Amino acid sequence: TVHRTRIHLRPSEQRTILFIGDLIVTSIALILALYFWAYQDAQLDFSIEFLQRVSGWFYLLPIGWLLLLVDLYDVHRAANLRETSKGIAVAAIAGFVVYAVIYILSPRGSLPRQGVGAFLALAATLTFLWRLAYIRLYTDPAFMRKVLIIGAGNAGLSLVSAYRKLWPPPFYLAGLIDDDPAKINTTIEGYPILANSDKLLDLIDEQGISDLIVAINGEIQGATFQKILDAQEKGIEIIRMQTLYEELLGRVPIQHLESDWIIRSFVDETRMHGLFEVGKRILDIFGALVGILILAFLFPFIAIVTLLDTGFPIIYKQVRLGKGA
Repeated sequence: TVHRTRIHLRPSEQRTILFIGDLIVTSIALILALYFWAYQDAQLDFSIEFLQRVSGWFYLLPIGWLLLLVDLYDVHRAANLRETSKGIAVAAIAGFVVYAVIYILSPRGSLPRQGVGAFLALAATLTFLWRLAYIRLYTDPAFMRKVLIIGAGNAGLSLVSAYRKLWPPPFYLAGLIDDDPAKINTTIEGYPILANSDKLLDLIDEQGISDLIVAINGEIQGATFQKILDAQEKGIEIIRMQTLYEELLGRVPIQHLESDWIIRSFVDETRMHGLFEVGKRILDIFGALVGILILAFLFPFIAIVTLLDTGFPIIYKQVRLGKGA
């Protein structure tokens, strides 16, 4: 039994979670490595003075570690335990080799050996434990999107075939819908064609659907298009098959592209690199937190001025037309 999903994480959101988790565990690894370094050297104490004496480049080790993990920000590789283990091992070995070469070529005693070694060992261990927890969360039904494909033609078949090759699955596929009466109650590679588009909204409620994948090449019938709009009004995510296919496999389904695909891809569906999305999201969150802190400081004064000027209520509210209204 698959439970009704409540938390739906898009790939960009998953990459953000991975990046933040990696940043936290590598920061912890840095602190523990500094402590280990000071503890192993009888002449040093773990203190503010010791931290000030440490070379500035040592504090940049977490950034170097994150760069070594760049291949593991592909959400499908990150969800695979074997690929994750392999990626972390390769990153650790690469880190040790690079630093060994630098250490050998540097003047004797100019670079720390114990501190960097401890960091790499701790970073690899903590990253593996965090990524293991992530994999357990990623495959939990509560965090998986529940998807319905609109269209059981060639485009729908290609998407189902691509989906079956991915493990673990990036979402739960509930089935497909199609307006061809001959296809209803049949299956495509084991996945049922449940109904026609007239039943779309009912299926969304019954199945707990979070995302609709539009796999229709060519013109969409007016009634079907209206049902898709109604579903979007209910808060359902709408994704074109070509976009999801590229997102899942990293390549464009040439045989299913529409004539205006190039224009659409540049105008409203340009795909940003995962690390760019992660960086942008972090800056958005940071900026929002700064704004909230400033507002929290100024709000009491604004409230007093508002109260003296116009009286209650201090916070104005009004019913307006909008999405879902």
